[in-house]
Amino acid sequence: MIETIKKQLNALLTAWKTTYNQQGQTGKILFAMLSVFLFCCLCSIPISVLRFGSRGASTPMPSPGIFPTSDGTQPTPTSLLDFDFPTLTPFPTLTFSVPSPFPTFTPAPTGSPTPTSLPPTATLTSLPTMTATQPPPTDPPATPTRVSSIHIITVNKAEEYVEIRNDTNAPVNLRGWRLVSELGNQSCALRGTLEPEEILRIWARRGNPGFDCRLGSNVWSDNALDPAVLYNPEGEEVSRFP
Repeated sequence: MIETIKKQLNALLTAWKTTYNQQGQTGKILFAMLSVFLFCCLCSIPISVLRFGSRGASTPMPSPGIFPTSDGTQPTPTSLLDFDFPTLTPFPTLTFSVPSPFPTFTPAPTGSPTPTSLPPTATLTSLPTMTATQPPPTDPPATPTRVSSIHIITVNKAEEYVEIRNDTNAPVNLRGWRLVSELGNQSCALRGTLEPEEILRIWARRGNPGFDCRLGSNVWSDNALDPAVLYNPEGEEVSRFP
């Protein structure tokens, strides 16, 4: 019977070793711990049974005798549980290196700066700007009245007529001559011949005796300065009144 139990235990151990060898490093550790835990549980069962039996019976259990061998030497007991546990390699210790402090920057020695000679820079002097000064505007020169032998001697604003006189010794053809009311810019074209020392009365509308301008309305203003101006055929002013 003992031989049978030993064979069964050897077969169980062989199966356990085969399963153990098939595991990885971590699996072997866990498998070994689980096996120890199961072994402790199995061992606690007969211990409990023995304690329970010792309470019911006062007769102590006889200790097994060891039979001597023929040569007189004591037999070496065979270990029933031959566990071939691998040598566990401890995990490497993680060493945390404290970073060294930042290096201290040593400022460069301050020396007296060496003056750098720069070439002289030519300064450009801007030339003054010549501004052409124009003379202040002046009133255009008055057109001088040409010296003529025909003059305006009378302007009658109430009667609306003007009298001119030929102060020469020769007759003057009046074609192309004009008599103008300067304030209203009304113009009357003259014609005919004016004999020496003759006086011609020029009516703005109609009158007798004299020359009729036949304008549609009165020409000469009674309440404002309204000069009468006489122009020759060249457009030159020859007489003015007043």
